[in-house]
Amino acid sequence: MSLFKGSLPAGFLFPYRHPKAKGLLESTLYGVGTLLRGVGAALDELGSMAQGPQGAVKEHVQPNLAFAPVQRKPDVAVNAGQVVPAPASAARTLQIKELVVPNKHSTAFVAANANVLGNVKIGANSSIWYGAVLRGDVNGIEVGSNTNIQDNAIVHVSKYSLDGAARPTIIGNNVSIGHGATVHACTVEDNCLVGMGATVLDGAVIKTGSIVAAGAVVTPGTVVPSGQVWAGSPAKFLRALEPEESAFIAKSAANYAELSVVHKFEQSKTFEEQHVEAAIVKDRAALADPSNSVHQMWEYDPQTALVARAKR
Repeated sequence: MSLFKGSLPAGFLFPYRHPKAKGLLESTLYGVGTLLRGVGAALDELGSMAQGPQGAVKEHVQPNLAFAPVQRKPDVAVNAGQVVPAPASAARTLQIKELVVPNKHSTAFVAANANVLGNVKIGANSSIWYGAVLRGDVNGIEVGSNTNIQDNAIVHVSKYSLDGAARPTIIGNNVSIGHGATVHACTVEDNCLVGMGATVLDGAVIKTGSIVAAGAVVTPGTVVPSGQVWAGSPAKFLRALEPEESAFIAKSAANYAELSVVHKFEQSKTFEEQHVEAAIVKDRAALADPSNSVHQMWEYDPQTALVARAKR
């Protein structure tokens, strides 16, 4: 949801936030609110001190796993993530010396409830959507540029396979991994599409410019040649790729890269900004109602459409 009316210039990335309070009434309310919040926080701290450790409320905040480390294992190559020293508490309590944290390009988008763990690298303009899991715990996951891993998809790796090989997962550039797909210890080359609910298993290779149809199961070690559509369970050659399907693969990657910019901005908003926007939506709905005469009594801020002052 945007607070701006009319068209926006190309490449506009919403750099502005809500304006500070300007009028006497707004400034006074803002100051009173700040004072009350400060007093409340001080009283809460004082009460906790008076109760002591037995009676005080202990708050436990669950960690956000949208971007989280895993323990480094000596027998696992770190080919995608980054090795960092473990915090002193973990080193002392769990005997963990090093952690592996994901690498993410600054332009990439990772949804707040996605799980990107450990030995993972995400390229420029790529996006990891809601509920997706990229678990780089026993091997590495590499995601190229302009690639999207859609909602509830699962990407994992293998430390051991039936043939004894350890395999990472490599996903190239301009790839779309559909909703609910599973991509496990395999390679998906550039400009490919893995359909919704499809499964690509250990050692499989999806060559450049190919489509794995929705619900298909690509069995271990299978190679899908370039420019083909494979479907079914187990997946088999269906037909050659049509020109419009090749165009769709490129368009899908571009659309998701563009859409991720909006979602990235929305997720960056503070609670206060979300609260103000909710008030704006409610107030604008009332303004649009011609039967609502109450709003004829007020002047509104031209940017936020919130009540600024009574009409004189």
